[in-house]
Amino acid sequence: MEFDKIFKSVEEAVYEVMVWLLLLPKTFIRVMIHPIDAMDYINAEWEKNPDDRFDEYLSPVLLWLLSAVIPITFFVSIASGSEDLSTKFTDQIYPITFYMMIIPFVYIAWMEWLNKEPVKRSTLKVSFYRHCYALAPAQLLTILSLVLMFISPVFILLSALILPAYEAVVFKAELEAGYFKAFLYACIPQIAVLIFVAVVIVALGSNLPTVPAP
Repeated sequence: MEFDKIFKSVEEAVYEVMVWLLLLPKTFIRVMIHPIDAMDYINAEWEKNPDDRFDEYLSPVLLWLLSAVIPITFFVSIASGSEDLSTKFTDQIYPITFYMMIIPFVYIAWMEWLNKEPVKRSTLKVSFYRHCYALAPAQLLTILSLVLMFISPVFILLSALILPAYEAVVFKAELEAGYFKAFLYACIPQIAVLIFVAVVIVALGSNLPTVPAP
C-alpha cells in the first residue's frame, strides 16, 4: 500500500514537471512581449475558483521562480568557480531568493502607500502576483544586460531601465494611470534603493581601517 502511494506521488510529480516545461516558454514569452495582457489575465483568473486558476499559463510565482530565481542562482553558482556545482546551487538558492524578494516587497510597499487604502491580505496577494509576472522577464533581462555591458556601455543604461519599464505596467494596472506617469512611479523605488546602497557602501568604506604607508 505504501508503494502505491509512493508511485502515485512520483507520477504526479513527473506530470507536474512536464506541464511546467510545456507552459514555461509560452508564459514567459507572453509576459515579456505583452505584459499588459498578463495583468488582464491575472484579473480574469482571480474571478475563478482557486483550484481553476492559472490552468492555461503558469502561475506568476512559479514563473518567477523558474525563469528568474533559478537561472540567476545557477549563474551565480557557476561564476563562483566552485567545483561542486550542486552543493553551491543549494547553498545559494535561499539567500538569492530572499534578496530578490526585497524588490517586490519595496514596490508593493510603495504601491500601498500611493493607494492610501487599508492593507489587506487579499489585495496584497493579487499585487504580489502582478509583480511576479513583471519581475520574471525584468530580472532575467537585467542580469543578461549586466553581462553584456562589457560588449557595449549601452547595456548599462538598458539594465537600469528594464525593471521600471516592466513595473510600470503593474503601476498602470493598479493605479489606473498613464504609462509615463506609472513609469515615473516605478523609478522612485529603484532610485531610493540605489541611494540606500550607495550610503551603505560609503558608510562601510569610511569605517574600514587605513593601512599606513610603508
